[in-house]
Amino acid sequence: MKKRTLSLFLAGAMVLSLAACTPKEPEETKTAGSYTPGTYTATVSGMHGPMTVEVTVTEDRIENVNVTENVETPGLVDWPVRLIPERVVEAQSLAVDTVTGVTMSSRAILNGVETALKGAGMDVTALKQPIEKTPAEDAEYTADVIIVGGGGAGLSAAIAATDEGSSVVLIEKTGFLGGNSIVAGGIYNCPDPDLQDHAEFSGDVDSLIEDALAEEPVNDQHKALQDAVRADFEAYKASDKTLFDSANWFALQTWNGGDKVGSLDHLQVFADNAFPALEWLESMGMEFSDTISTGSGSLYPRTHRAMTPNGTGYFIAFEDTLADRTGLYTQLMETEGKSLIMDGDKVVGVNAVGKDGNKVTLHANKGVILATGGFAGNVELRQQYCEGEKWPNLGADLITTNMPGVTGDGIFMAQDAGAELINMEQMQLLPFCDPTTGATFNIMGTDCYINKEGKRFVREDGRRDEMSKAIIEQTDGMMYVVMSTDDASTRKSLGGMTLQYYVDNNLYGYMMSDNLTDLAEQMGVPVDTFLQTIADFNAHVESGEKDEFGRVTYSSKIEGNVYYAYPRKPATHHTMGGVNVDTETHALRADGTVIEGLYCAGEITGNLHGANRLGGNAIVDFCVFGRMAGTNAAQGK
Repeated sequence: MKKRTLSLFLAGAMVLSLAACTPKEPEETKTAGSYTPGTYTATVSGMHGPMTVEVTVTEDRIENVNVTENVETPGLVDWPVRLIPERVVEAQSLAVDTVTGVTMSSRAILNGVETALKGAGMDVTALKQPIEKTPAEDAEYTADVIIVGGGGAGLSAAIAATDEGSSVVLIEKTGFLGGNSIVAGGIYNCPDPDLQDHAEFSGDVDSLIEDALAEEPVNDQHKALQDAVRADFEAYKASDKTLFDSANWFALQTWNGGDKVGSLDHLQVFADNAFPALEWLESMGMEFSDTISTGSGSLYPRTHRAMTPNGTGYFIAFEDTLADRTGLYTQLMETEGKSLIMDGDKVVGVNAVGKDGNKVTLHANKGVILATGGFAGNVELRQQYCEGEKWPNLGADLITTNMPGVTGDGIFMAQDAGAELINMEQMQLLPFCDPTTGATFNIMGTDCYINKEGKRFVREDGRRDEMSKAIIEQTDGMMYVVMSTDDASTRKSLGGMTLQYYVDNNLYGYMMSDNLTDLAEQMGVPVDTFLQTIADFNAHVESGEKDEFGRVTYSSKIEGNVYYAYPRKPATHHTMGGVNVDTETHALRADGTVIEGLYCAGEITGNLHGANRLGGNAIVDFCVFGRMAGTNAAQGK
């Protein structure tokens, strides 16, 4: 597997230190094109911590730029860390284009280069002069399959289509691949008997199955699925297996967890193909932990955790796979799809606009796949479609986990072509996000939620929407996640940084102590109440009994050599509504007929998750249905 530099999401840059390989400071200011040869470094500060930029110059040119140290959002800004240095060296200029979607990070790197050169005594005025550009020409492409969107669903589709020998052109509106998926938690749900037979957990999970089977069925399809789960469960009880699971139970639990709003037909396909998709990922080099856990909001011990931070591992695997298919695969970055090209009622291509405003026309011999994601980060759209009794305030003051480029574009491209939109009112808030940025990468875990009164207030292994609503109702609409560890220098967040790093650098409100009394005082919560809350929590973990909030599964007690807490708030995260598709990913009209030549996959669709998406299901969604869309489009199905 190719190694990639994971980089920082940066906002602004402030000089912290300067160093140079030359033994002394230059005696006079040099102009651009007249440098003092050497390697110079500058450490700049951004949103999430320090980043060091190293610049090597000869007498007459910038020879090399390298971001040598970075500690923030893995994957997201891999692109500017890679591209900005290349652009600076190629143009011998600081006036290069930033990378669309990660503008602040791009500017921070440029500021680091400028600071390093200034620290070497160089006049950078000439380097900052605008570069004269040749107007971009209109472009035209033809391929078997055109894909709009370079997130998980789009790349899964590209791999599947090229597997069939079809040519693919993929366009991505931003300057990086990954969309929201690259900053997701990276967890993947699916039944896995080998791992589940060795799962370590406490609690009564059998009660979850029994309760679901005791429900009065709402229709024949629901009853049929209950009967299938009942048969699976009886077979399990007659075996020596340690934990029950099946594709049928996965489908039923996902449907129930979404308030029975999703399509059972789609969920059956989703659940049946979850494990084969996991094997497909592993065949491309994706690595998972060799243990099963219960991911936050996943409701059951079937969660596979990626070995790489956030969603980066999936995209490393995807990019590495596609890198070997240069004869079949082309990607156009910073190219925005605007409308679908129609031949009568059939979709035959895409009208797009390039970075410089040039017209890009893409013709599809076999089909177009829309994989542009949802719209949780689009304030206007989420207020229009999702604001209501459940979420009464979805305005701009509510933070989001979404990337800037994910604004619902493809949903409305499909609608303009005649597609029906369904479940557009359904949106999920993620309960445990950074209170300022909405970031998820600095999450350590979700063991115990404490309000400002020092009390638990919700089941931590429950539904994400229920957790989010409960947090919003607490004082200041926030909570603290309280955890413990034996070694703060080894416990790592989703972003790969240790607790010790966050505490040492005073980041994100992390607090740490070797005793709970001091931790409570740092949090500003009543000490006696807090101590009793933790004691009660530990008692439930030890007994494995359902607690007063209905928590069923537990991980570990709050005990160890060090205790810590950090603040969290809900953020808009995922939209469950979108284009209506059949179980083969074809876009559908309101009358149920297929729009020929148009496929949709991932968060752009509205059939799967219902009123609440289970944690760990989004990546399964884009793998299963992105893969299916690519295969079907390539085969003309």
